[in-house]
Amino acid sequence: MRQFLTGKSLLQSIIALCAAGLIILILQGWRPAFAYREGQIPQRDIVARVAFDVVDSGQTEMLRKQKRREVLCFYENRSQPILQLISTIKNKFSALLGDTPYDQLSTEQLKILAELMPVGSLSSTSAAGGADVELSEQDVLTRLRALLDDNTKLEGGKFDQALRSILDPLAETGVLKSIGHDSEQGNQRSIIVFASGNPEDKVFVDIPKVRHAEIVAELPQKVTERFQQVFNTPDAVLIARMVGKYLVGNLPVTLTYQQNLSEESRHKAEESVADAIVSYFPTVSKLAQAGQPITRTSQLPLLRAEYEAWLNQLSWGETIIRLMAFAGMLAALYLLCGLYIYFQYDRRLITNSTQLLRLLGLVVITCFLCRYASPDPVRAEVVPLVLCAMTMTITFGRQVSMLISTCIALTITLSLGLDIGEFVTLCSGSCAAALLLGRIRTRTKLIYVGLAAGAIVAMTHMGVDVVLGKLDVTIPLLSDSPTVPRQDWLTLLPVLATESLRLGGFTLLAGALMHGLLPFAEKVFDVQTDLSLLELGDASHPLLRQLAQRAPGTYNHSINVAAIAEAAADAIGAHGLLTRVGAYFHDIGKMFKPNYFVENQEQGGNCHDTLQPAMSTLVIIAHVKDGADLARKNRLPKPMIDFIEQHHGTTLVEYFYREAAKRSQNDPNKEEVSETSFRYPGPKPQTLEAAVLMLADSVESASRTLVEPTSSRIQNLVDQIAMKKLLDGQFDQCGLTLQQLDQLKSSLVKSLTAIYHGRVKYTGQASAWSPKNSLRTLLSM
Repeated sequence: MRQFLTGKSLLQSIIALCAAGLIILILQGWRPAFAYREGQIPQRDIVARVAFDVVDSGQTEMLRKQKRREVLCFYENRSQPILQLISTIKNKFSALLGDTPYDQLSTEQLKILAELMPVGSLSSTSAAGGADVELSEQDVLTRLRALLDDNTKLEGGKFDQALRSILDPLAETGVLKSIGHDSEQGNQRSIIVFASGNPEDKVFVDIPKVRHAEIVAELPQKVTERFQQVFNTPDAVLIARMVGKYLVGNLPVTLTYQQNLSEESRHKAEESVADAIVSYFPTVSKLAQAGQPITRTSQLPLLRAEYEAWLNQLSWGETIIRLMAFAGMLAALYLLCGLYIYFQYDRRLITNSTQLLRLLGLVVITCFLCRYASPDPVRAEVVPLVLCAMTMTITFGRQVSMLISTCIALTITLSLGLDIGEFVTLCSGSCAAALLLGRIRTRTKLIYVGLAAGAIVAMTHMGVDVVLGKLDVTIPLLSDSPTVPRQDWLTLLPVLATESLRLGGFTLLAGALMHGLLPFAEKVFDVQTDLSLLELGDASHPLLRQLAQRAPGTYNHSINVAAIAEAAADAIGAHGLLTRVGAYFHDIGKMFKPNYFVENQEQGGNCHDTLQPAMSTLVIIAHVKDGADLARKNRLPKPMIDFIEQHHGTTLVEYFYREAAKRSQNDPNKEEVSETSFRYPGPKPQTLEAAVLMLADSVESASRTLVEPTSSRIQNLVDQIAMKKLLDGQFDQCGLTLQQLDQLKSSLVKSLTAIYHGRVKYTGQASAWSPKNSLRTLLSM
């Protein structure tokens, strides 16, 4: 127990618990799901479970519009032009008074007289019987002076009194040319008029009272009546008509519509309107009708309101019980997936903390994306789920992808309140994507996978809907009943077909998105697809070009090893392309000291002749560490680094070990040679691909020493090397079985036989591999 709490298991347990907690938090595992969506067709009438009230937005909006229409709008009254008009009229009349004869009037006076001259005939006191006659300008001037003779001071006199009694009320209420607001913006009968710059000094005015057209129509009569009252003489009509004519032509507009104040008033009026409330009662009020698709504007808001009211009535005990049930479900899914991965698949996926963190991180992110892609009107939870299935297939394999994506689909279905049909649809999309994905060798592969998976999803969804009876839910049992209308299933078929096509389109979208996300997924999960491996294995790669220039023999050796290793890996079901690309880079460390390896040596001396066996061993072994450091410096993927470090495992540098042991025996003063000092540091091959590369590298190097490489001799050579590796325990950690080893040897023999076909035998040459050639073999590995 203490070891469990202090070891790696504690970290892995913390990662798993944190992931479970995040899933519960994201999916709100303590809260019942809202089970209705737009377009969903209920199989029976949905009635309220609890009493609740809903704001009738339509009725409320209608009341607010009505209130808005009744608002009195604000108009600013600038009365100064009317007050100036009073002074202007008095000045014009004052200019005509005096003793100046008509024929001696100035041009300005004549112009004023013509401007004020009344139109039409007037009653003349000098005419017989007071008949109406046309008065000349001279007659009008004479009568004007006679009438105002007793009122030589216009200021404060009767003329001023009569004029102000007419214009002062207009100055107070203002004059409006036309209404500045429409019927939707306010009252069309009355307005609020306020003095300029002082909104608090306001009066309520009927619009006809201030409208310019109506004022000027009534103004001549009002002026006549008022002047007759003040002067009480027949000639008062003359002055009244002169004043009325001028006012009609020069009455100014003083009212201006104030948009801001009016809008503020309308806003306050709208806020004062209380919401129209509709009450619903449990087991009585119908929220949705069977067989009719749920709409976003009517049924869905009602169902949402009822759901929220029902949640508010849940007790803490019910919430805790649901939380415990959801956590228990997650624990069961954890156990199911964990046991399968640990005992049936690859336990390193959960025993390695980094891999476990990546796996559960992907699950958490998928749950998060599904949760926030599921609400109406998007309802695209299939997209992140298919993306997750594709990513897991690329990273962890088909089996894990199908298992975990199915568990995620189940969790999403229960937490979001989806039905069994939608669960089957989600599973079909994720499983189809995982099964169809395979190796990604072209850029269009993901698009084709998305297209095929989308077709499967669309057909699955349509089939599930038919099986669940969604096409005949509205056909009543008593089809002849006059009170229940019979619904033709053909009207529902387009709805279901549209939904199926929508889900298929989302699945295709997931494939397109995965095409763009693939480089990031490879980077995050440290995995390579065939597409990226093909790019990495390009001969123009900088490291491969340097290897070809500095160590051409090693480069050719790597090309040969890659060819035979790929075929051997494919023969046992391993990743052949990965093995081939790994073989290209496995000996890049030799470029630092290429002359110490026989394939790069020219005819002449051997660099190892002047070195002690221990020193030669260090030089040989160093190419592994140098290659791994060079790969890290150039940011090669981790699988490439693993190939470099594992392609020799912990094998013994046998030639130099024997040479050191021989020298030790001949010199009694030397210490006994330790085998450990002459072994590669490892690690041993951890994957089938690394084991294939180890064996292919060894047999390709050794086969070069065969002077007459017949098929049987190549067979013996491969058998000897494979058995030596097996007995040395180099294949203990990679999962290679004896059956796979036999298949591997058979493939290597075929490949080497095809490369080293029969040659002419030369006299004096050895005919088979022997320990004498071990140095040449060693230095070429």
